[in-house]
This record gives sequence, structure tokens and C-alpha cells, in this order.
Amino acid sequence: MKPDIRELTRPELEAELARLGEKPSHAAAVYLAVHRRKGEDLSSLPGVPARVLAALSPAFSVSPLPPPEKLRVSRDGTRKMLLRFSDGAPAECVVLPAKDRLVACLSSQSGCACGCTFCATGALGLRRSLTAPEIIAQFEACLKQADGGLSSLVFMGMGEPFLNWDNVERAIRILSDSRGRHFPQAKMTLSTVGIIPVIEKLAASDLKVRLAVSVVAAEQEQRARLVPMERTYPLRKVIEAVKSYCAAKDAHVMFEYILFPGVNDRPSDAALLAGLIGGIPCRVNLIPYNPPGAPGGETPRVKEFQRELIAAGLRTYLRPEKGGDIAAACGQLAAERS
Repeated sequence: MKPDIRELTRPELEAELARLGEKPSHAAAVYLAVHRRKGEDLSSLPGVPARVLAALSPAFSVSPLPPPEKLRVSRDGTRKMLLRFSDGAPAECVVLPAKDRLVACLSSQSGCACGCTFCATGALGLRRSLTAPEIIAQFEACLKQADGGLSSLVFMGMGEPFLNWDNVERAIRILSDSRGRHFPQAKMTLSTVGIIPVIEKLAASDLKVRLAVSVVAAEQEQRARLVPMERTYPLRKVIEAVKSYCAAKDAHVMFEYILFPGVNDRPSDAALLAGLIGGIPCRVNLIPYNPPGAPGGETPRVKEFQRELIAAGLRTYLRPEKGGDIAAACGQLAAERS
């Protein structure tokens, strides 16, 4: 099977055109035709010279983007879509309404290998990582559900983005390309449980995306029970990598903290978290636990925990639950158990 031309970043396409004896500058027109004008026939892309198409056609294909297999709409306006790719691998993406904004939540993998005990995706295990065109297909599906366009993208769906970094980075570069979707990198956020080598790669890169780190719990053994990756990448070392990232990028980081009633929401837990991340340019997003398959919600301790963190000098926000009635909230994506 010929490689999909959607896999290529524009510099890679320029290099391929040069190898085929064509001007690299034609890459801009090919990119525009494939990514913006939805060209799916490499023999007749709009705006691309026939000679260039004749050179590309023997070497590449343009695979059609799969449409959503299922669409579910929440009472609060959240829209969840199930996409199934050519080998049957499923993934879900979500469009989240937030005041006057629409946020697309994309998956990076079909399933997940991290095994977080509270996460429906983790219970599936990992089927496989998604390709860049499969990630882009989710973006296009979300865009069709967003009247007026999307305000931001978050890689917080199924999978750990930093365990599929090559494809995620490729998708970011393609989506942000001025001849692609021209979606600003500064409006993209990647969430990780703390894959240190990729945090370091991101710090050294030219990407302008935002980093979010899922703390889940600040006490080491408690976090290890909830997030098995703690044993591979201990949170204390993750925090050191985050400090280096913030210094290298002159950037803030988002810390995500899931509140489990009676488990990690005590005043001592707030003090431990504040001591761990104090002094780092950051904001904290508090997420009330969403049981897989059932709506979550705030407990009386949630706002108290927020006040305790604010008193410790941390910018802290509550993430409102969205899509709980359609299993689209944080930690609930399970590809319809397909």
C-alpha cells in the first residue's frame, strides 16, 4: 500500500517533491488541496499542476478520512463521536462547550497502556497508537460539529499522547501549518501523566503547545496505586522535568488533580500538593472524580480544597463536568466498549 500523503509534514513533502524532480514550492498547493479543500484523488487535486500530480501519484495515496460511526449529544451540549479506522481500531473524540468557546478533545491512541485504575480507557488496555491522519480525522469530525469553529484543542482523550509522540507531534505540525488547518499551536494543550523523556524533548523543541501534567495524587504510594506509571516516572522527577520545561520555554504549566472523595481531598493532601508545586509558574485544574459509566460531581470538599490551594498561593480552578450523561467526561472514554 502506498503511504498516505497526509502523513507528511510540509518540509517532508518538499523533500519528496525535490526527490521526484519537482519544485519543493509546489508542496504548499498540495497541502492546501489535501488539508483545506478535502482533495481525496491524487490525480486531480485542485490548484496543483498535472505534472506534479503525475509525479506524486505513483508514490503516494490520499486515504479518505473516516466519518464518525456514532454521535452522542449530552444535555449540556457536549458531543462525543466514535471513529473506527480501517483495521477496526476505535477512538473517541469530544466537542466541549465552554462559555463562548468550543474545545475539541482528541485521542492519541486506541485504548491506553498506562492502566490508571480510575480511567475507563485504561481498563481497555492498548490496542494501538493512532497515526497522524487518524488524529487529523478526529479534528475534522470535531470541526464539523462546531458552528463558528473551534477555539482550542486538547489531547486529553483516549491514550497517553507522549507514548505516541512521533505521530502526535506530526499531527500538531500538520494542523498548525499555514497551508494546513493553520490552527495555532498556542491553542493546543497536551496532557501527560509524566513521560519525562518527552517532556524534555518538548522543552527542547520549537513547538509552542501548552503542557498539562496529570498529578492525580501528590503522595507517592497513593499515586502509584492510582497511576502505575508512577513507578516508572516518579512524580518528584516529573516535577523536576517540568521546572526545566518552564525555564526553557518561559512558560506556565497546567497541573491536573483529580479529587477522590475521602482519598486525596483532605487538608493534608492540599498542603502536600502545594509544597510539591509551589514556586512553579502554573495553574491547577481540580477535577471531581467521574466514575466510568456514571456521572461524577462536586462534593462539599471540592471548593474547600480549592480555597486551601488558593490560600497557599496557587491559581486554582474547578473544571466543570461536561458530558457525564454520555460517558464523555474526564476518564470516561471507552470507545463504547467496542
